[in-house]
Amino acid sequence: MKRQIYFLIGLVLVVSAGVLSACQAETAVSAPELAVTSTPDTAVYREKLDAAEAAYQSGQYEDALTLAQEAARLKPGDNAPWNLYRQAAVAAAGDNYLRNLPDHRYRKDTLHFLADQANGMDYFIIDVREPDEYAADHIENAVNIPLRELLQDPSLLPESKTTPILLYCHTQKRATHALVVLRELGYSNVWNLDGGWVAYEEWTANNPMPTPGPTATPEPEPPSC
Repeated sequence: MKRQIYFLIGLVLVVSAGVLSACQAETAVSAPELAVTSTPDTAVYREKLDAAEAAYQSGQYEDALTLAQEAARLKPGDNAPWNLYRQAAVAAAGDNYLRNLPDHRYRKDTLHFLADQANGMDYFIIDVREPDEYAADHIENAVNIPLRELLQDPSLLPESKTTPILLYCHTQKRATHALVVLRELGYSNVWNLDGGWVAYEEWTANNPMPTPGPTATPEPEPPSC
């Protein structure tokens, strides 16, 4: 969980850099409590810290986490191992997310979302737009939790981490931030409405509502950045 929290600290940097853009926090938490060695050995401490840095630089983030913790036990008053631990935690969570990112990037278009509903899938729908946008119009049964308030009241989110969740905003940008956060917090069945409210409105204005039955599988997406 702490690794997930540290990931959230770096989330804005990751997403805003364009990693998840179309052409693709919880507050800071103290480091883990550790049993402190009473007589730190400076040489051993330096060795552990250097090894942690080397592991981080080579992309071995789990090893870097372990070694940084060991260094912190030897010299808890030094910020260096804690700073490295936080960096490694962010990198480990981000690396895990990106390595497992499917081609569709957890997006579901309006047709397949509505077809799922017609076939009995009960989505927990979250509209992450602002209250005035939600009041103007929204998807039926959607719950309005503005993006910046998404984690302020966890009781508003489904109790089960496997509940199907559909996120949407105006054009999908805000919802992408929300999707990354919820996925990293363990919600394993979260989807982004492809194109957001704009695409939903356009599709429903020009197409009949799906009825129960098979729906065509979406075409594979072309390569994208």
